[in-house]
Amino acid sequence: MKFQKSIMTALAGAVLITTPAVAANASSLPSKSSSYWNKARVVTTTKKIEATEHKVVKKKISKKVLKKVNIKKGYKISVTHVKGNVWKITGIKTAKNTVLTTSQAKTTWMKQVTKKNTAKKATKVTVNTNKNVPLYAVTKKTTVYGYAVKNNTIQSKKIIKKSTIAKNQVILVRKLNNGQWMLIGGSVPEIKNGIWITKTTKSNWIKRVPVYTTSKKTVPTNDLSTKAANDAYYALNAPISTGKTVLKFGDSVKAMKIDDSNEMLVIGGKSYKVTINNNQPYAITSNTLVLKLANGNTGLQSLYNPGDSRVILPKTYTPSNGDQWFQYNPKQSNYKVYVYASSLEGWLYREVYTPKQTTTNNTNSNTTNNNQEKDTGNTNTNTSK
Repeated sequence: MKFQKSIMTALAGAVLITTPAVAANASSLPSKSSSYWNKARVVTTTKKIEATEHKVVKKKISKKVLKKVNIKKGYKISVTHVKGNVWKITGIKTAKNTVLTTSQAKTTWMKQVTKKNTAKKATKVTVNTNKNVPLYAVTKKTTVYGYAVKNNTIQSKKIIKKSTIAKNQVILVRKLNNGQWMLIGGSVPEIKNGIWITKTTKSNWIKRVPVYTTSKKTVPTNDLSTKAANDAYYALNAPISTGKTVLKFGDSVKAMKIDDSNEMLVIGGKSYKVTINNNQPYAITSNTLVLKLANGNTGLQSLYNPGDSRVILPKTYTPSNGDQWFQYNPKQSNYKVYVYASSLEGWLYREVYTPKQTTTNNTNSNTTNNNQEKDTGNTNTNTSK
């Protein structure tokens, strides 16, 4: 069976929505005269300092010193500048209606609290395959011998045919009790009332071909909510830029549907209205884009292979024989192509596909993906018993 494929082509340019101004943060603490200190700031002491405890009367700090307190280096406190060299300190337990102050001319006695690098624990990624399917690819040209089969018994005393299996052919095999291999399906020569067997007992002439099983992680549909901007995934190959933020295919984004022609993306806390071209949405609720191909089959685009545990699919999709899965590589603008074989209940890797690049002029912040078609030959995997 021949098949054709059509897939979105990565566009050359990024779409620029807007460029918000971003103010740089200072690398050190401001001077005491800065309005920065009008609010309480959490800091760490860089040296041992002396503080004094005072009564608070009618919301004013009395001058009388009740006692002196030493604060160690490295202590985390909250400070506010009062006036002159006087700083109010909180975060240390004191008596009721009292407050601590310290006299410091500069701000070098403290530093900003270093935020702990609380990196998220890496999600464990697994690849799900059907280990019950004995599918292999031939690693080198291999001679096979045909034997007659009578009453489900191999007539091993007489060879009735001889042939070869070319490198890279995909076959189904089963190991016999004597260590030899029996070919039970796949790309094998025709033989009537017989079976093909290798004379080798080694396994270096074949390598396992994974049959990827479809992800079970789903969302109800790929359609966006019309009521609120919810979690979604950017769904176009052309990156979209909002100043320093660049969205690429598969990136997380908040989005909602406004109407049949417009969507809203929420990026960096700001909302952007975008216009849909050719019924191709800017965002979807799963991380797998589902397309209708020119040959009538379904095409899916994802950053991952079909068995990757990170894949999320719309519940409305059910795989059918001949469906094609395009694992998108944004850096190289190409795809690893997988084809669904219903007889194996899984996906087989087929090839790397690089579409021809086309130049498109973008206007009004719209993005259009162009389709390409290519004939790549036979996708059947036959099983004989």
